[in-house]
Amino acid sequence: MSAALPASIVIVDDEVDHAIVIRRVLADVEVMTDPHQIEERLATVPWDALLLIDRMLAGRQSIDLLPRLLERHLDLSVAVLSAALADIDRDRALAAGALAAVEKPGSLDAWRALLRELLGLHRARSVA
Repeated sequence: MSAALPASIVIVDDEVDHAIVIRRVLADVEVMTDPHQIEERLATVPWDALLLIDRMLAGRQSIDLLPRLLERHLDLSVAVLSAALADIDRDRALAAGALAAVEKPGSLDAWRALLRELLGLHRARSVA
């Protein structure tokens, strides 16, 4: 799956286990797991990255970070991931500029399928 990946894939999740699962599927990724350094570290995300961000980071909605983040990084593709995602949260994430908002899969095969789908959306957006 590592062939033809975007220049940078960044995983932002304060649950280390989830970040490890994604990293296992996509070997060459950057991982951010410290919720107290998230905003500072997000300022360094490459402009053309695919950012996979957990909806809740240390009790805070990551969706609220999207407008500011996307204002600085116009070409950034952001996918909001959550263990449980209500329609209202999906709608808020998409309205804030997320490429996608989806529930985290429960198996490695499902993670692979989801990541293929997100990479496809990222590539399509980058070409458009």
